[in-house]
Amino acid sequence: MKICLIYDFLTEYGGIERLIVNHAKILRESGFDVEILTCHINKEVIEKMNLSREKIINISLIKTPFESISLATSYLGLNKLDKLKADAFLSYSFPSSFMIRNKKAIKINYVNHFPHFLYFKGKNKKEWATSTYGIKRKISIILSWLFGPWLKNMDIKLIKNSILNFVNSNFTKKGLEKLYKTNMVLNYPVLDPVFKPSKNKLNEKFIFTSGRIIASKKFEWVIEACSLMKNKMPLYISGQGDKTYQKNLLDLARKLKVDLKFLGRLDTGELIKYYTSAQVSAFPIPKFEFGLVPVESIACGTPVIVWGDNGGQCEIIINGVNGYHAKPYDRKDFAHKMDKIIDSKFKAKNKRKIILSSRKFSYKKLKENFIAEINKLF
Repeated sequence: MKICLIYDFLTEYGGIERLIVNHAKILRESGFDVEILTCHINKEVIEKMNLSREKIINISLIKTPFESISLATSYLGLNKLDKLKADAFLSYSFPSSFMIRNKKAIKINYVNHFPHFLYFKGKNKKEWATSTYGIKRKISIILSWLFGPWLKNMDIKLIKNSILNFVNSNFTKKGLEKLYKTNMVLNYPVLDPVFKPSKNKLNEKFIFTSGRIIASKKFEWVIEACSLMKNKMPLYISGQGDKTYQKNLLDLARKLKVDLKFLGRLDTGELIKYYTSAQVSAFPIPKFEFGLVPVESIACGTPVIVWGDNGGQCEIIINGVNGYHAKPYDRKDFAHKMDKIIDSKFKAKNKRKIILSSRKFSYKKLKENFIAEINKLF
């Protein structure tokens, strides 16, 4: 059986891209013929994604270095999909589902969240539009203004026409089942097996967080919380992103006298070393659908502070077991929880429990669940 995984672009290496890598590996290991389809490729990102064993096809008929042009023309039908045959297509976005809507094959979705450009409003919409590279999100906002009602109807139709819809957390499942009025199947994003405590630890004390450095990640909230801590120590942030936002964070840190250091994009080995060495990890995103950062941190034995707002991150962090839930969105309480971790030597006392709690997201367990659902379709 052949399954094509389709996503708009492979130009960043974030949560969805890492999910695609693991799904491709799981399907291939389970005997499926796998192809990854996309409209635009960044070769450096492909190398970082370790996709050398997977077949990747750029489906755009327009050869251009401009991502927005590749995406727009592919969405409008100037793509190679009519020549590609598969038993099933697994889509990771609304635009990808739109492109394969007329394919005579089984359709599966992995829905991380609803299309933000269609359902976000006001400040959230503006923040989302500026939180990635290029102008693709700004263009999608314009489309939502022009064709919003039609696009929402199409989105609902595509979800309901899919024979299987995966979601990344119970939080997401609850919200999307209400929105789409159809059943969703929970399958958490897979924890890469390489994430475990590193033998090479840094001989220093620090707070750690990671992710794309964009406004929606709310890194300023961590800086504000660090300024209120009793235990003063540096805050290290790994990742890349918006340079203007990064400068604003540095300015805020100087103002609040927080020792902030940007580490840039770390390779996996370095990332694991920082997770393992940190006193505590901070995950400041509010009501997030899921979070690989807290999963990776606990797999390396380091507790995490999250907002206790019932978001997907609260399914990962168990209050008092592998971290704490701070009062939403009380920076003082976030600081208190980080101090509590440090003062009580929580990490050393609970290291085994912290690591064991990550097994809920293990590759083996989630592979079994994922393949069991896929096999029901054939």
